[in-house]
Amino acid sequence: MSFDAQPRHVETARRITAAVLAEAGVEDRDAIGTVQLLVSEIVTNAIVHGDANSVSFQVTYDAADGEVLIEVDDHSSGAPEVRESGPEDEGGRGMRLVTYFARDWGRRGTCTWCTVPVGPVGG
Repeated sequence: MSFDAQPRHVETARRITAAVLAEAGVEDRDAIGTVQLLVSEIVTNAIVHGDANSVSFQVTYDAADGEVLIEVDDHSSGAPEVRESGPEDEGGRGMRLVTYFARDWGRRGTCTWCTVPVGPVGG
């Protein structure tokens, strides 16, 4: 899906993520929460730091690998950075969370992606 680069769409992306995982049969609430957290962080990063008026978002569950692929395209040439944030900083922790919880992450063109292990359906 694509949407205008407005913060209100972060929650929409979280809800869509939960619906996609439910449709796929993923029942592990902790795994779903982790995926939603990473969706929030990457989508927010795209909205705040991207150069375009729109953001494209896709979430896919691969049952064979037991993982979710999150892809967020901000149509920007910049790349996300893992930053060190101090205790008083209000932001700057998003990509650190992605690094911690994702199996892998990176950037292809203008798209930031990550994979998150969620296990097999019903597992």
